[in-house]
Amino acid sequence: MATTRRRVLQLTGAAAVAVSLRTTDHAAADDGLPDDAAEVSWVEEFDRADGAPGDDWAALRGDWQLVDHGLRTPAGPAERVIARTGFELGARFRVEATLRCLQYDHWCGVAFNLIDHGDGTQSYYAVRIVTRADSRPPSWQLLQVTRSVVDGGSLIAQGPVPVQRNTDYRVSIGSRSYGVIDLMITDGAATLLDGPFVVPLARLLSAGSVGLYANSGEIGVDRIEAVTTTPAADPPDPGPLQFVPFDGVPYELPSADESVVEHSEVGPTWSGHSVGQALLTHGDQQYVAYYDAERRMTVAQRTLGETTWIRQGLDSVVGWDSHNYVTLAIDRAGQLHVSGNMHVVPLVYFRSTRPGDVASLVRMPIMVDAGTEQRVTYPRFFTNPDGDLIFRYRDGSSGDGVDLYNLYDSAAGTWRRLLDQPLHDGEGLRNAYVEGPTLGPDGFYHVAWVWRDSGDAATNQHLSYARSRDLRAWERSDGTPLTLPITFATGEVIDPVPMNGGIINGNTKIGFDADGRIMITYHKYDADGNTQVYVARREHRDWVIRKVSRWTGRWAIGGGGTLRFEVTVTGAVPLPDRNLRVDFTCQGHARTWVLSPGLRPIAELDTPQLPPEITTVRSTFPGMLVHAPADAGTAPEGRYLLRWESRPSNKDRPWDPPHPDPGPLEVYRLD
Repeated sequence: MATTRRRVLQLTGAAAVAVSLRTTDHAAADDGLPDDAAEVSWVEEFDRADGAPGDDWAALRGDWQLVDHGLRTPAGPAERVIARTGFELGARFRVEATLRCLQYDHWCGVAFNLIDHGDGTQSYYAVRIVTRADSRPPSWQLLQVTRSVVDGGSLIAQGPVPVQRNTDYRVSIGSRSYGVIDLMITDGAATLLDGPFVVPLARLLSAGSVGLYANSGEIGVDRIEAVTTTPAADPPDPGPLQFVPFDGVPYELPSADESVVEHSEVGPTWSGHSVGQALLTHGDQQYVAYYDAERRMTVAQRTLGETTWIRQGLDSVVGWDSHNYVTLAIDRAGQLHVSGNMHVVPLVYFRSTRPGDVASLVRMPIMVDAGTEQRVTYPRFFTNPDGDLIFRYRDGSSGDGVDLYNLYDSAAGTWRRLLDQPLHDGEGLRNAYVEGPTLGPDGFYHVAWVWRDSGDAATNQHLSYARSRDLRAWERSDGTPLTLPITFATGEVIDPVPMNGGIINGNTKIGFDADGRIMITYHKYDADGNTQVYVARREHRDWVIRKVSRWTGRWAIGGGGTLRFEVTVTGAVPLPDRNLRVDFTCQGHARTWVLSPGLRPIAELDTPQLPPEITTVRSTFPGMLVHAPADAGTAPEGRYLLRWESRPSNKDRPWDPPHPDPGPLEVYRLD
């Protein structure tokens, strides 16, 4: 049995290639492993005299013996587990065993991340296969076993695989980042199963040993090998995120002093949790879509300069889900469109029958196709280059959804598909969380997105990009056409941030520099595991990525529901001197970075604030927040904001009572 040390092992699928993980200066090389990370590997072929397995093996459960130069365990009434001693798994590893099931209807396989508790029980993951003597199909399973208990709650994934009794199969398991297991089963000639599979864990798949598993049947093993980064190479938990300011050189932002010149109260609004509401100014008319004191979706309308609002209640009531914002738009014929209160539910959509008249809003049960309007989330209205109204939404759920685009014919009063297929398709394995489309100064519509494999936010990964001039033909940043729908395999990757790498949907923001070049602001974990903000810009032939923040600690992203963001970022905005402005918040600190044209941070200062009559919390209820979204339309003079207060989101679950009283919903004009 040989043990060697080499450079870091990078795992791709179930196969391993010995290469350095740091091949370029690209920021995507921040994989969480230091430059001097080593790997340890071993191979056991059991090529020695029959008898006990040897001192390198610990039979933790059951009797294991060498028989005919192979490892065997006889049938018995309980699980059998044996572990290779003196070998601990790091965060990147691969284990491969050549094994065979010697009886029908009994499971055999490989155990990994195996911890012996010293009381006769073990905790581990197991990949196992079973052959069948009846008409049931042979299959595989991935289990998480806790203190030797295998029950219905242990199963992570399963499926059919054509294995037979007393036949050799190679079972290979690898982990490239926590939360991801690559699994392959081959018969020596053909691949019978190829992962990867997502494991929603809150920790690294590291520590523990490698071993073999059988339940009450016999297993035969001729060979097992393993390779791993050493546990010492895995970065320690950096602890909670800590804001560390960077002052840089003195810098004064262009004056943005504004004062309130007009204020109007729309009416009372629900304040029990955070959910988005919208303001739209169109000509001399102003519209607000919101949830009233009884949580009912409502649209209010006034003529600019007047204080009287006409309110129209709609037949939709919001619960506790903070995804369920409400949005609105006006088409070229002046008809009002309203949509919202949706998180994987049937379409909620209203349209006026008289131009611009909220009192004429009626529910439209179908927009284009009822079959793709039953699991709707993230409605968005915007216009194409010709001024036609577009409606974009997700059909499906987190980890399994597609992005669809509809085009409105204002003359006919009907919707149709803008694209014959989705723009993004997760192929049933994931979905794209998209920022945009955003029309840039270069005449392109830009989209950036992360893929997400499940409802667990930790599975966000792979910052990606595409652009289009007409929203129909899409391409990469170098002009290479993209075939629709864009999938995980075909999209252009800006930064291949892995799952559990510190990136999250909703915080990948599009901006532009003074030359109109596309830029993306986002965050991920650095090589030491700290949360940091990065900017990416398309230059010449590739994306250039630079780290901006200098923080310590980690915002540990994970779990389902609406999360409370410890960090928010904005897209880059060019300043008059060609420097770049990026605003951010970090644990309550509202700050602004000034970046040089070369993307180097040169200053950090307090973000200019809105007038205090807008930003000051007035409610005496604990923990209230101020919301002040901008006008979605265009005002004839000044600019308008919508203001209200609420409690934060609670991962889309009800807050325990008492609840705050409904508060005022107000419109402010600033000059």
